[in-house]
Parts: sequence; C-alpha cells; structure tokens
Amino acid sequence: MSLTTPWRGRGQHRGKTPAQLRRELDKALCDLVALATRLDEVTVQRNQLEAQLDEAGIDLSGALLDLQTAQRELTAVKAQLANATAISAPAGRRDVAGGDQPTQPIPVLTLQEAHGIGPVLPVRDPRHVPSWADPAA
Repeated sequence: MSLTTPWRGRGQHRGKTPAQLRRELDKALCDLVALATRLDEVTVQRNQLEAQLDEAGIDLSGALLDLQTAQRELTAVKAQLANATAISAPAGRRDVAGGDQPTQPIPVLTLQEAHGIGPVLPVRDPRHVPSWADPAA
C-alpha cells in the first residue's frame, strides 16, 4: 500500500460554463474592435506622414535646383572678380604704394653659373688630386 493513496482524489475536470464563455467572447470582440480602431488611427497617421514626406521631397528637390543655380552664379561672379582684379603688369614694373616694395624676379641659376665654376668632369685617374685640394701645393 502506498502512502499517497488516501490523498488521491478523483479529479473531475469541469469545462467552462456558457456564461463564462459568453463573457470571454464579449471581451475578445471588444479587443477586436479596439484593435481595429487603433489600426485605423495608425493608418491615418501613416498617410499623413507619407504626405509630409512627399512635400518635403518636393521642397528638397526645389532647394537643390536653387543651390545649383546659386553655385553657377557664384562661379560666374568669381570669374568676373578674378578678371577685374587681375594684375596684368609684370612684377617689379607695377605701381607701388608708399611704403610697399616692388617684387623682383628671382634669378634661377645653375650651381656652375652661381659659383662661377666650369663643368665638373668625372675623375678617371684615382691619383689625380686637384690643385685646390693638394696640401703640398
């Protein structure tokens, strides 16, 4: 004999009563109506946002066209300004203001011209010592 035998009962499963089932059905219908209402509200909001997005896209495309036009005009104005303020006289010969010093061209010379030496020839004889480097001379 088992110790749990006296505590075992005969389980009887009883289903829900018709009144309980009607209450659950009414609650489910209320939830369904509430969800349908919420779906309608969200759909209206989505349609409004899509309309705003379309308007913003149109505004943006117009702004981009305006920007491109302004950039072309700015480029033309910059070119006119550069042409109007260009210095056409060579450096050193232009008019100089009171305390300003005119610029002179920078002479670009080779090392031979700058130091007054002749062309450098390769040394073919390793015993050759130039006169300026000979300590005995």
